[in-house]
Amino acid sequence: MSHSGNNNVQRLHVNRRLHKMGHTYKHPFPKFGLPECFGIYSMNAQRELEDNASSANYLWTPPKESLPMDLKAGYERVIRKTDQSGIKDLGQLLKYIYNHQQLLTATESKSLSLHADFVVLRGVLRLLMCMPYETKDDLCVRATMLNGTIYIAKMDTDQQRKEELASTERFKAMCSWGFKFEQYMLSSAPNTAPDTSLPVNEGVEFTAVFRCSLQGMRLLYGAEMDGIISKDPINFNDPQALKHVQFVELKTGPLDATSRQKRSFNFFKSRNWWSQSFLVGIKTIIEGLRDDDGMCHDIVHHDVAQLARNKPWSPAAMFIFLEQFLKELKKLLEAIDDPQAVVEIEFLPHSDSVYYRVLRSAEDQIIPDWYRTLMKGET
Repeated sequence: MSHSGNNNVQRLHVNRRLHKMGHTYKHPFPKFGLPECFGIYSMNAQRELEDNASSANYLWTPPKESLPMDLKAGYERVIRKTDQSGIKDLGQLLKYIYNHQQLLTATESKSLSLHADFVVLRGVLRLLMCMPYETKDDLCVRATMLNGTIYIAKMDTDQQRKEELASTERFKAMCSWGFKFEQYMLSSAPNTAPDTSLPVNEGVEFTAVFRCSLQGMRLLYGAEMDGIISKDPINFNDPQALKHVQFVELKTGPLDATSRQKRSFNFFKSRNWWSQSFLVGIKTIIEGLRDDDGMCHDIVHHDVAQLARNKPWSPAAMFIFLEQFLKELKKLLEAIDDPQAVVEIEFLPHSDSVYYRVLRSAEDQIIPDWYRTLMKGET
């Protein structure tokens, strides 16, 4: 989106820089209801949605003698994730809703409504929360309102496409090391060692569906989850069992962090890790410490609550910004009052302003026709 000389582009009234990194932030944390897991789905090796937990994995702790672990092992056989877009990611979540129409309620006009003010992916919420501090990367999202619920999808930007094209083999390899670490640490059954000789398929995913409230706004979001901490198999068809599933997040990082890497962790990486985990109630992040040759020499545990302590960023500021943004977005879409209208919102790295424009053409839509038909109550 270019806003130079474009009369259709307007400013969204949100305080983009409500907190300056490193300064004290005295505002209290907004009212945030604990996230509750109420559903799951899987993406199989062919990137097809399965309405089950076939891709779920349980945490396995490798014995000490298995260290160091070679994160390069089998790299030549890696099956990379096919191109994915934010609209496709949102579409998968909508397929889950389609498969579970008990989530929908018929209105007096026979159309259906969803018991949520916003439907979105956890990754989009994380990016939005981090916007007060973002000075390097841009972000573009689209949002539309249907039957009282706002749907949000992330859009690729020119900057992101250029970076993807320019990404080096080294960068791709290091991303794959993270997936290989997951293979060493996760198994399809509890108390069972994984088969690490198999090729890593980076497109296989397990998604949990959550609901929570932020200052009274009801959020419904999907989040790709790494693993589950449990000595017994989880009955994913039992709502009570789902509510109490203990998820875990896996990461890799440098074995001997330089002062620059430590600063980067305090200012940026810890912020991303904390927000990603807090949104889904994860209490523990497990990090594999690797050298520059892709050998993992040690495994450490991070307490998510501790991650937010004594950092230059503020958890309260991040959630207050998210609250302000969602409230303004809702106000805007309610004022537009058009189910075909799509609001495209752009955050530029060094700008204190947030810009938006309204789109209405068929190719700008983020909600598929089959879902609109469902919500009309015609199926």
